[in-house]
Amino acid sequence: MSSSAGRSILASVVGWMIVAFIVWVFFGSILGAIGFIIRIVLFLIVVGALLTVYFRLRDGD
Repeated sequence: MSSSAGRSILASVVGWMIVAFIVWVFFGSILGAIGFIIRIVLFLIVVGALLTVYFRLRDGD
């Protein structure tokens, strides 16, 4: 009977490890995508600001 209980506990632990791995990969992908979007937006803001400054300085007459 202890062999059955041990296998049940081991199966439960393995099951939770599978769930944890799937959640880690899924949320890692979501957080990675959000980080990528934030970096793109910041990049566009910086490039836009630099272009604005460039054209204002160029037309400074």
